[in-house]
Amino acid sequence: MTVDDALTTLLAVAAVAAVAPLVVGLLPRWHVPQVVVLLAGGVVIGPHALGWGSPSTIEPFVNLGLGFLFLLAGYELDYAALRARPGQLAIVGWAVSLVLAIGVVGALEALGFVRAFVPVALALTTTALGVLLPILRENDMLGGRVGSQVVAAGAVGELFPIIAIAVFLGANGEFVGLVSLLIVAVVALLLSLAPRLIRGRRTETVILAGENSTTQTTLRGTIFLLLLLLVLAARFGLDVVLGAFLAG
Repeated sequence: MTVDDALTTLLAVAAVAAVAPLVVGLLPRWHVPQVVVLLAGGVVIGPHALGWGSPSTIEPFVNLGLGFLFLLAGYELDYAALRARPGQLAIVGWAVSLVLAIGVVGALEALGFVRAFVPVALALTTTALGVLLPILRENDMLGGRVGSQVVAAGAVGELFPIIAIAVFLGANGEFVGLVSLLIVAVVALLLSLAPRLIRGRRTETVILAGENSTTQTTLRGTIFLLLLLLVLAARFGLDVVLGAFLAG
């Protein structure tokens, strides 16, 4: 892969991203979610259609783009709601999904259709929060009752399978997965304590003073935090979604 190939693919992706909201705006009666247009555009510019891009050329940008998406998801997630009824219902719903998945996959394994029992069962409990978020945001549903329920369920469906996989690896003697999860959790905890450590000090004054100026201190710090946790998650073999969520 050359730099020219990567830039060409990036240009095609940027074109799809620019055209998608125009298509949605020009077809208001169709009520097509923008994410659907983006997915269709990705198919059109892909190797099986126009051939303007390929997975290998776009790969360096995938994790970064996914990271920014789930950074926003983590930022918009109401952690008080997770401790309240929406979060409790989301956890119960995920547990019910897990039980149903175990039953279905167990039957499929008995019939010889499934060989990897736990990974397939966990895959059936995951959610596509990254797809749901843009739709909810476009329809101003994130702040409502439905939005809080969906975001809570989506967050649980994204994070719990990742945690379950790490625990599964640890239970099977591959403690690297479990230890990696604990390390990332400790780093996230330490970073969450950072604002308390600088509160009332000159560092906080400098950060707040540059927040709305050209220096954009909080924006730079957020991007640094995102990249730091993405790198940690990747180095320890965890899903980048976990790092991005923690950054948010």
